[in-house]
Amino acid sequence: MVELYVSEILSRASGDRVFIMILHEKDGMRKLPVLIGAFEAQSITFAKRNIHFERPITHDLFKNFAEAYGVTLKCATIYKISEGTFYSHLIFRDEEREMKIDARTSDAVAIAMRFGAPIYIEDELLNTLCIKEEWENAFSIPITLAGTETLREVMERAVKDENYELAMKLKQELDLRTKSNDKHENTPEGINN
Repeated sequence: MVELYVSEILSRASGDRVFIMILHEKDGMRKLPVLIGAFEAQSITFAKRNIHFERPITHDLFKNFAEAYGVTLKCATIYKISEGTFYSHLIFRDEEREMKIDARTSDAVAIAMRFGAPIYIEDELLNTLCIKEEWENAFSIPITLAGTETLREVMERAVKDENYELAMKLKQELDLRTKSNDKHENTPEGINN
């Protein structure tokens, strides 16, 4: 397992309600970008800057509740990504047992920061998803973070250059996005998957 820390929170565009949390390898150079919502970005920023309020916000309340019942957080782990969504666990312990609870990665990070608990990811998963500096300040990013139009353009270029392995990976990602969009379009309003 590789330990990560939050190095920064970036806004994708002015007025956008989606942010990018950059998780940085503790003892290395790899970085993992994770898309998160505005509330979670704000909560993580408060924890990073050690800002406290007179009344607890949601992640502080969660920590207070756990501690009131003698529960501590051992660690947060990012264990997979599927269709562009990261999956995490919070590993808690009390005097008698250890418990694993499923959590959104943004919430897992916000809670781990409040407990002062480490955030981990499998080395192989980090290697697959990380931003890597390639050459002369050019970076490669995971295809799950690239826009659909960018993926189509790069796929066309890969086919033209006869790089069929890359073209197939890009097509698979585009197919996943199309299937996901179709599923959401056919879902009645008010029902969450």
